[in-house]
Amino acid sequence: MRTTGGATGARRGARPARVAAATATALVLGLLTGTGSQADEDSPTSADLAYACRFPDPTGAPSTTVDARVEVTTRLPRSAVPGRPVDAGTVEVTAHLPRAATSALFPDARVVTGSATLGVDVRQNKEQARADWSLRAAGTEIPAQGTELVLRYAGKVPTITVNSSGGVRLLAAEARLVLQPDAGPPVSLVCSPAPGREPRVADLAVPEDTRPASPRGEPSGPAAREKAREDDVTLSPREAAPAAPWPDECADMPTGELDTSVSAPPPPYHFNPIPLDGVPLCAYAVGISTVRKQNGSMLINDPAGKPALMRVRGVVRSDLGDWAEEPGAEGFNQIWSLAEIHLPDARASFLNFGYLPVTASVTFETGKVTILTGQPHMNDPTTAFARIVFQQSLRLHDVVVNGTPLDVGPSCRTAKSFRVLLNGDMNSKENPYVNVFSGGLLTGKVTIPAFTGCGTAGENLDGLFTAAISGPDNELRMNQAPTCVTGDFPSGCPPVVPELPRLKPATTP
Repeated sequence: MRTTGGATGARRGARPARVAAATATALVLGLLTGTGSQADEDSPTSADLAYACRFPDPTGAPSTTVDARVEVTTRLPRSAVPGRPVDAGTVEVTAHLPRAATSALFPDARVVTGSATLGVDVRQNKEQARADWSLRAAGTEIPAQGTELVLRYAGKVPTITVNSSGGVRLLAAEARLVLQPDAGPPVSLVCSPAPGREPRVADLAVPEDTRPASPRGEPSGPAAREKAREDDVTLSPREAAPAAPWPDECADMPTGELDTSVSAPPPPYHFNPIPLDGVPLCAYAVGISTVRKQNGSMLINDPAGKPALMRVRGVVRSDLGDWAEEPGAEGFNQIWSLAEIHLPDARASFLNFGYLPVTASVTFETGKVTILTGQPHMNDPTTAFARIVFQQSLRLHDVVVNGTPLDVGPSCRTAKSFRVLLNGDMNSKENPYVNVFSGGLLTGKVTIPAFTGCGTAGENLDGLFTAAISGPDNELRMNQAPTCVTGDFPSGCPPVVPELPRLKPATTP
């Protein structure tokens, strides 16, 4: 038996693996008639495994063993061809840890990120090889109530090639979880499959290979198996792509004050605000803004251009409390983050007053962004909310009216800044916004103030743009991608650019 490129193998065992886990899709293993394999997207396989995790004491030494669950979701073909690699794409694993035990490890934390490595034994006939599946987790808020801390991990894993017929079984082995709280040092957990039940991840059938010899005269079928009898199972990691660096500004956290006017629930209530240093995050957010008077839209932070990155100081404050009017009643929680983004100019075209084509560039002057998520009633998940608020001003320039440039001067702008309040729906099935780490859809309506400073050489064009643009009920829809978490244990990096949100269908009054 042989392993290559960092995976190890032995006939009677293998070295311990690294961690376990993965987030939400599947191990892509599939079948190609040529040189590789393709995932069977319709055949997800999930394994619910029992584990025992050794939790450390305050000195870092393992002291307490607690029961945990690890779910491994894969997409495997039902069969493979000898000598053809089965391409392991993205593995998804969910680790369920006792909340009480994890809270004792980092009592001051509100969010945890981290990485995991799961050892997997690949067995065929009397052969065995060990693969290490390395995975990452996005940020997860530590629940204020409940019995579990649920961590979701994902990552690419090595390919598997078997050179002879016979069933292949994948068994989960030791897992190591590295938990990085937003407050305090990282914690490493060592977890082993619980005794009494086989930790089966998946099975793969490898039938007898009856294909003819290859065009180049290379042996196949029985001849190939005879040649490869000492290399029955091969684990080969996919070629590592060059590490994609993320922008330096991801680590440069913004400073400023939170806009606490969006706090919910409103007073009266007792609460204990806990200021935190925050964690460095960054993400792309793109969107569409509709000018109601013109029934037209423009792209915000156009993903087809050079979108700006939003820098985030994640979790700078945590509020926990109870309703003042009902002592001892259910509590609530709020998590605050601070962000900053310098949006690029947008180009908008519309028919002024319904018949005159006008095109203009729009410069956005955006203040600090407050991101608030919470749940006013801890016993009612439908009360969960997400609110994003900031101040913004608009400046128009490079205006063209009916094909002719119109000089509006350098100071054609809204007379004052206006408040932008966007809401995310945590309970949405289509595009939920759970927290700043996971991102999602944000929507809201803004009132654009009157314009001032428009025109040159004594010409006053303020009224023209005020009549054409200013007013209430201008819809804004933004889609925020999951954040890139920097630092010693990066996750979700480099940041990705999300898709533009779909326009909400118009409704007739």
